[in-house]
Amino acid sequence: MSDPSDEVRAYETLRAERPDLFKNPPDAATEILPDYPPDQGPFGVRYRDPYVTVVRDPVRFHDGRLGGHFRLLHTAGQAGAAILPVHDGRVILISHFRHATRRWHWEIPRGFSHPGEAPEETAHRELTEELGTTATHLEPLGRVHVDTGLCANSTHLFWAALDTPPALTGNEGIERYAALTPTDLTALQSHGDLTDSFTLAALLNTHHRHLPPFDHPT
Repeated sequence: MSDPSDEVRAYETLRAERPDLFKNPPDAATEILPDYPPDQGPFGVRYRDPYVTVVRDPVRFHDGRLGGHFRLLHTAGQAGAAILPVHDGRVILISHFRHATRRWHWEIPRGFSHPGEAPEETAHRELTEELGTTATHLEPLGRVHVDTGLCANSTHLFWAALDTPPALTGNEGIERYAALTPTDLTALQSHGDLTDSFTLAALLNTHHRHLPPFDHPT
């Protein structure tokens, strides 16, 4: 190995532990290399905390060039869960401040999984932490890749029937919530106020599966 740095040693450990993240399909347009091209570094694990791991892979691009490519991995091994909650025939959205965009967003509850935590467990925990309530039923809605150009992992989507209305705790950077009909949701999106990818994907899947509140005309 040409680079003995801590970053590369951590990368090699991750590659041994999670080979699925480093596979090269036969038709891969960008190939992850077993070695490190000289004068193209730095490579390896560039940052890690309990939630995200940033790596720079040694790669051969589709045109034959050698170099590096950044990816964002989720340290727990999976991205977590995002949940579309429904109570009394209305979708519950929260107004959540996000540091990355420096603005408030209307979105559904979501969160990272703890190590070893199943997606369903994450979903139940996030509903309790963000809405102060629980679900009587969770319906899987599939998965979503929120940014295929950067993020390696997918997030599990769920539809949830709430047993009680939300009771915000004020501990999650959440300003308020709204209980919205399909007409309200259409208006919110038409005005450009609904941009969160998790929320849009969950709404699309809920509508496609004819789950409440899209189970009957409004």
